[in-house]
Amino acid sequence: MAAGHGGRSYPRQGERIAPVTLGEVLLEPISEALDTVAARRPAGPASDIGRLCDLDQSAWERFPRPVVLELAEAVIDRVAAGCARHAFDRRHFPQPPAGLTLDQLPLEHRTKSCLRREGFDRDLGRLGRMTIGQVLAMRAFGPRCLVDLLAALESRATRPERLDPDLTAAADRLRRLPGAERVDASDPRFGELIHAIDVEAGSALALAERLIGREHDPPDAAYATGRLEALRVAIERATQVPLEDELAGIFAADASPRNRDILIGYYGWADGQRHTLTEVGRRFGITRERTRQICAKLTRRFGQLDNLWTPVLQRTLDLIASRLPCRADRLEAELAELGLTRVGLPLESIAVGAELLGRDVPFQLVTIDRGTNNAPPDNSEAVGATPRPARLAVSPGNVDMAKTAADVARREVYYHGIARVATIRRATAEKCGARVDQALVRRALELNDGFRWLEESKGWFHLTSVARHGLPKILDKVLAVAERISVSLLREAMARNRRMWSEPPPEDVLLAYCRQAPGVRVEGRRLIAEQPRDWRQVLTGVEAQLVQALSEHGPVLDRGTLEDLCVRGGMNRFSFHAFLAWSPVVAQYGHSIYGLLGSRVSEETLRQLGEKRRAERINSRVLEDHGVNRDGTVWLKYRLSKAASTYAVITIPAALKEHVEGRFELFDDSGESIGTLATKDGRAWGLGSFLRERGADSDDEILLTIDPARCTAEVTMLPDST
Repeated sequence: MAAGHGGRSYPRQGERIAPVTLGEVLLEPISEALDTVAARRPAGPASDIGRLCDLDQSAWERFPRPVVLELAEAVIDRVAAGCARHAFDRRHFPQPPAGLTLDQLPLEHRTKSCLRREGFDRDLGRLGRMTIGQVLAMRAFGPRCLVDLLAALESRATRPERLDPDLTAAADRLRRLPGAERVDASDPRFGELIHAIDVEAGSALALAERLIGREHDPPDAAYATGRLEALRVAIERATQVPLEDELAGIFAADASPRNRDILIGYYGWADGQRHTLTEVGRRFGITRERTRQICAKLTRRFGQLDNLWTPVLQRTLDLIASRLPCRADRLEAELAELGLTRVGLPLESIAVGAELLGRDVPFQLVTIDRGTNNAPPDNSEAVGATPRPARLAVSPGNVDMAKTAADVARREVYYHGIARVATIRRATAEKCGARVDQALVRRALELNDGFRWLEESKGWFHLTSVARHGLPKILDKVLAVAERISVSLLREAMARNRRMWSEPPPEDVLLAYCRQAPGVRVEGRRLIAEQPRDWRQVLTGVEAQLVQALSEHGPVLDRGTLEDLCVRGGMNRFSFHAFLAWSPVVAQYGHSIYGLLGSRVSEETLRQLGEKRRAERINSRVLEDHGVNRDGTVWLKYRLSKAASTYAVITIPAALKEHVEGRFELFDDSGESIGTLATKDGRAWGLGSFLRERGADSDDEILLTIDPARCTAEVTMLPDST
């Protein structure tokens, strides 16, 4: 029904058509509203003037009265639709001007009757303590009465020319607030506060600037001032809340208490522990699928989440990025100390929160399972508790590199007992084919169970969980034979095995290791076994035979005597020479004089052994004869010594070196190819397999014939030496 024929009927000449308070449902273009209300009316002058919410007092001057009446009906229709979907239930009703009475307002009869029935004729100011939803709940008071009342109140409020100074001051404080430009009206934490004052403001800063540049005060300036202050306080507090509260405030700002608890329970924003859909659903008596639907609805209902202002999340991500690489537990402890999380959010939950908001996550996590049979690094786990997986936060793309470094370290320590960061870094770089940051390697090493620094400044460390060979075995063997030795002697023992130790660790590193080794006591620079050890239980095979021979006939012997004792005991000569060269429990006390490590031997004893060895040495030549045949072949006759029969290395006379230099295919006396004879600098080798197969020993004779032209050689065991 069109109205406006009497002085009290809405719309009234000279008053607003569209109440500012209801502007959020009046954003439709006027041209579309006219098409809806008066479908037969062609586009008129209203088609280019804006939206329904722009219809203030000037509409009476810009449009003919019939158009104004149609626009008023369009306003009522849109407000009725908003009321139906409860858009105004929580919206504050503007405070009427002080001293204003119901009779002073030019309202329609129905509107005034409803208000008088509820007692507002005695206290009109009580409307300012109500919500629009409560006003609409009055009997017979519908959308038309609401528009009628608000149009009258707002028209009355905008008549004074003087603007409210408190509102202007509050707007200026908001404008100068850091972060105001980032607070968007679509943000669920702040949008209701912004729209309660101005539905057209796109941000907190835009709201402040619009208020500072306003020509008229809003319908309730005092209420707007209070809401503005509340917005400013909310923005300031948003920078100080824990991260879990910031995330919950975004995704569950207007959710029901039950749905809010479901969301924060699933993502771990309540207790720092993320729970499964099944666990959360069981707690609230709903299915797993229903739990998923609720969480999905709350996290996907917003548009451009990546534009939302999240100061706490940003500070958290920036801090994590500045610490990389770093152990996750240390980062989490620091975040809790700084108050960035109250419940101890794990980095995994922080990453999920960042992803939900469309942020780039500046870190990835490397996880390595830790065993339960060793104490964890830094005593970070309670005794008897199941150790949590060790986690390392690294820059994106460095996950494989960190895992490789941890794997390389375990392998290196497994074989050597201890290792150095520089070694691990080089090996990791070779495997990854890229430059490796030293800090990344150091932090990755700490992921391994049983990690211990020996000398952190120089990068020496060991892993109690995987050390099996190398230094642990050497130390065990050495103390089984010598019970107490100096650290320098231990280092010399390690240096004998050059295949394992191109350069043994420094003495200070060895001392640091021994201080941590079980069953070892360190006194000054000496290492002492806390309990006597039986070498028969520690040593096996060739090493046990060597120690037994030296224990029974030593403690020191010349090489030849020791070799004869061992060979008679069933030891292979090649094994004898190999173990004599690298075994850590054997030490060389002079030229070809060996004894047990740590043995106390006088200079006189060593002198006597040397003289005895020289006196008993038989001056025999290995090369007995040689010559050149008419066909150009070279022949050489050898009587094998112990060394020659063992190592299969023979000499070439100087006169023939130039003729037989190089490599020759080697044949035996049956014409079968048995390998290659190599000659260089007056030496020849490659006869080992032949001599072992024939059981060659010292004093056996062989004949070697070399054909330089054909690059062949033939070896024959002479009959009288078989």
